[in-house]
Amino acid sequence: MYPGLSQLDYIDDGVFAQEQLRIFRKLWIFAGLRTLLDKPDSFLTRQIGGVPVVVQNFDGAIKAFRNQCAHRQAPLQMEEYGCRRLVCRYHGWSYDNTGHVHGLPGEHRLYHYGDARREQLCLDEFAVRCIGNLLFVNLDADPLPIEQQFGPALLQSLADSSGHMCAQAIHCAMPAAYNWKLNFENVLDYNHVPFVHPQSFRPLMEKGALHELSVAPEADPAQEADLQDLSFLRETPLKLPRSAWHGSVDRFGDKDVYYNYFLYPNTNFISVGGYFFLIQQFDPVAPARTDVRFTLATARPLQRLAAMPAILWEHMKIEKRVLDEDRVILETLQRGLHAAGPVARHGAYEVQLHRVAMAYRQLMGRSQ
Repeated sequence: MYPGLSQLDYIDDGVFAQEQLRIFRKLWIFAGLRTLLDKPDSFLTRQIGGVPVVVQNFDGAIKAFRNQCAHRQAPLQMEEYGCRRLVCRYHGWSYDNTGHVHGLPGEHRLYHYGDARREQLCLDEFAVRCIGNLLFVNLDADPLPIEQQFGPALLQSLADSSGHMCAQAIHCAMPAAYNWKLNFENVLDYNHVPFVHPQSFRPLMEKGALHELSVAPEADPAQEADLQDLSFLRETPLKLPRSAWHGSVDRFGDKDVYYNYFLYPNTNFISVGGYFFLIQQFDPVAPARTDVRFTLATARPLQRLAAMPAILWEHMKIEKRVLDEDRVILETLQRGLHAAGPVARHGAYEVQLHRVAMAYRQLMGRSQ
């Protein structure tokens, strides 16, 4: 048996605040799709580690800034996605691609800033990396190399697979009443599938696949967890039903498998047979509240697919069903957590969950 985290780690406000500082403001976090920023001035906004962030296309250069005007901290971009210049709606301040103030309406009449003071009027800039069609942002002033978090081979695989995604996608966010860590632990655990998803997900798995995934691995659970080891690709054979539109897209690979990229700390990137792609992200909002964000897209069409909206909507309904089945379990689990409760007793097959717990303690600055 290998101990999990304290129940306090899933319910305490102080722990949650430290996670925002030590994990979400230190690591590379998935921010959105590159295809959403295909035009000059196109943008997306996110909250990362409690910080409002805007990622914007400046004539082909993708930059990430704090989404708060340097004047009175009003949001520069208010929508989740859009296309407009980086201009504050409150008092009209505009910014260039370095984050410095470009224009101040009524500057000399109203503000009387000297040259030195005006130079200081700039936005905090954050590191951004594009991996295939996936954008990652790091808020740290001295960000660790992204290869240190995910590993070069995994990054190349992500670039190859996500590069097949169609630009047309469906996005949604659903609030859930549980801690974000429960969701990442859940996607790592295939052993729950036959019990929670017997009619939805389980029938797609090839015979014997779940047994192979859930047996005890050879990895030493006592080995110190490396950050790179927390993110990996797992390929699981699928009984993939054929659809008429499959022959009309540029499929990723040629295998009927469930490509599952676990991207620590809070993202799950999936491709089902290379025909369509799903991104699940578990955004922490509070100790017992998570926004589960979905993005779903097919592979790039080889020709115009008039049925694309219907295809996306149908697959989103399927994914929503699976999420709802998980949510019943996880929300009930969350409601029972309390400070004096026991820790989880991981079995041998849960070695990856145990290693995530070890790495979490390290990131949080604790001894094992």
